[in-house]
Amino acid sequence: MSVNNNWSLNMHQIETCNCNHGCGCQFAGFPDFGTCEALLGFKVNDGHFNDVKFDGLKIILAIKWPGAIHEGNGSCILFIDSSASEEQVTALATVFTGQAGGMPLEALAATFSSFHGPVLAKINMDTSEKTASFDIEGVVGVQQKPLINPVTGEEQHVHIGFPDGGFIWNDGRIGTTESMWLKHDAFSFDHAGKFAAKANVQWPNG
Repeated sequence: MSVNNNWSLNMHQIETCNCNHGCGCQFAGFPDFGTCEALLGFKVNDGHFNDVKFDGLKIILAIKWPGAIHEGNGSCILFIDSSASEEQVTALATVFTGQAGGMPLEALAATFSSFHGPVLAKINMDTSEKTASFDIEGVVGVQQKPLINPVTGEEQHVHIGFPDGGFIWNDGRIGTTESMWLKHDAFSFDHAGKFAAKANVQWPNG
């Protein structure tokens, strides 16, 4: 591996999509409703690309595929918090577009036929385990909430785990979307009451 592609990311990940709880894409390979529409928020605990540090930075990916993810032809919008320096923006864009190699971003980027960004904006983000959220005023809004037992009305503590390692995360706390919407010139959507997960991800590439 080239030293020029030395990067690693340890991050909070806030994941939402338009699938039902469990997410058909992850377990059956195909979305529940034909298309896949997702919003993912990341807050970097610690990370770098070569000598450029990413600690504390926030990123949002807005993604849409016309069919299954692995069939490609997806569209992606990359949002980076406006607090990032020009050097950090360039480095993050290099990593998140798969140009620096490494999983899972290299494989994910290969499924996109159109890419928009990086778009610099003020990103608000709450990484609470049960009620994680992120937003860009007027553009993106996500609020997670716990699953509720329909009989007892109590919160359900649900995790999905991949003992042998998952594609993106190994253990996710599962919830639902109280709100999950995007308004952008590239594409827009609005889904509530759908799949949500909160996880910590470690993606080392050097």
